[in-house]
Amino acid sequence: MKKIMSMMVAGVIMTTIPVYAAPLEVTGDASIKYQRDTAEGEDTISGTITSIKLMGEIELGSNWSLYGRLGAQTTTNPLLADYNISPEVYGENKKTVATLDQFGFNYQSDELALKIGRQDITIGKTALLYSRPDSNIGKKAFVDGISFAQENESFELSGVIAREDNSDNESKNKIYAMRAGYSPSEDFSYGVTLGRYQGDASTNHWAADVTYTYGKSSLTAEFAKSNSDSDNKAYAIALNYEFDDKNDISITGFRVEEFASMGQQSDFDFDNRGIHYSLTHKLNDNANVNLVYKDQKTISEDMKNKSFEATLNYAF
Repeated sequence: MKKIMSMMVAGVIMTTIPVYAAPLEVTGDASIKYQRDTAEGEDTISGTITSIKLMGEIELGSNWSLYGRLGAQTTTNPLLADYNISPEVYGENKKTVATLDQFGFNYQSDELALKIGRQDITIGKTALLYSRPDSNIGKKAFVDGISFAQENESFELSGVIAREDNSDNESKNKIYAMRAGYSPSEDFSYGVTLGRYQGDASTNHWAADVTYTYGKSSLTAEFAKSNSDSDNKAYAIALNYEFDDKNDISITGFRVEEFASMGQQSDFDFDNRGIHYSLTHKLNDNANVNLVYKDQKTISEDMKNKSFEATLNYAF
């Protein structure tokens, strides 16, 4: 399977580059996940999701490279799929998809990373403001634009200018964001994020974050607010602890009001508050098992909803 998909990625990318370019490098990961979601007043949803992501990259010289990603996923329950951000793209009953879902150019130097093209992005230290993450799969699941990250001694600066790759019947909303961070010491850092979500109803956003590390533990807190007239605040507080080089745990408490995030696309469910628990066990250098339990309530109606995920991940 890996060999077949590698050939597919190579075929797509090789048609767009000169014959003298460097060889194609392929990396990827595969996962099998069981998920079970429950919510008051609704039927329980459960199923398995199998995913493969292959990233092909070709060095072009002068720190530039060309990239493309092939994403494939099959599920026993399409309601749980990572490609159903907009059900009208594949249809509500589609159980298997495979497509070239990311592509563009990378620039990488000692201090600057730049990406131009279709890509995944998160905004905010905890992805509190916006998230179209790497775990998404398929068409109309990412953004088209430019993102960068620069680090220089104790300072870091990152930003994005992009347009959502949405379905034909949805607005091509635009995203502008920048975060500046400072680390006065190795165990303490803080930052500020400014953003604008431009669409049918445009909103401005800001967030402030702080991270403190002590031994094997770290604590990150982030608060965000938009200029919407109401329901415009959000926060996330994450505690992480590494027991050893194979086991770690995290506990995250959050609250995201309905209009606090950019386009209601926080990494946390909007109009919800609750706690997420995560345990990861490293099997070897390439494989791990991750368990996640989400215990939430809607803010507006105080309705309980819970989710359990068990995932086996393998990187190659």
